[in-house]
Amino acid sequence: MLRRYMLTLALIASPLFAASQQVQPWLGVELDPAKQAEGILVKRVINGTPAERAGLKDGDVLKKIDKESIVSREGLMKTLRDKGVGTTVKVHILRQGKDESKDLKLEMLPDMLDLAKANLVGKPELPFDLVNINDKKPVKTADFKGKAHILEFWATWCPACRASAPRINEWAKAHPQIPVIGISDEDPELIKSFAKREKLSYLMTHDPEAKAQNAYGMGSIPAFILIDKKGEVVDLTVGGGDYLEALLKKAESLK
Repeated sequence: MLRRYMLTLALIASPLFAASQQVQPWLGVELDPAKQAEGILVKRVINGTPAERAGLKDGDVLKKIDKESIVSREGLMKTLRDKGVGTTVKVHILRQGKDESKDLKLEMLPDMLDLAKANLVGKPELPFDLVNINDKKPVKTADFKGKAHILEFWATWCPACRASAPRINEWAKAHPQIPVIGISDEDPELIKSFAKREKLSYLMTHDPEAKAQNAYGMGSIPAFILIDKKGEVVDLTVGGGDYLEALLKKAESLK
């Protein structure tokens, strides 16, 4: 299923509805859930984060924070909370078989949408390899070369996605020159059944193993990414309502 954390940067762990909460520190990395012989594997270091500034790289293995051994994601989160925002910690890593250490200053978790925009807007569209749920033909980035288009990450189980679908369908019919590509990692037959029931006529695709969504790091849905004719990301948003309308309005200016 689609992951529910924007950018999957992870490292948040206090109750959502507590009366007061400790400020949450973070590293700015995506962790590999697979168990390692020791430590935790860094799958991806996000641009503009404490981890990047400290010199961490994709493929590093986090072994210790100061003197605390790291054996699980939960343990890492607790250690970071105990250290607190503003603290500089010594991160001990294994890189290509060699032990190294980096000084890292813990910072407050930023707004995830702002961070996503900082990482994606103005940059080239990421390549995708999808499957049309109706004819089973491949749908690739190159198919939309020279065309402004919108990527919609969604799922049938998501109430906000279902609520946004009629508006997206209406807009897509009125603006056929700007294709909308619905992207879900759910079973193609489930997607097809939902689209038929709701009379959705814009392009619906299957994203095997959620590769496109993971590449963009869009874990919160519905998420919309606007691409211009040059193949660059112009805007993105999460949710419907006014947020979606603002993106659609910007899309209309790309005619």
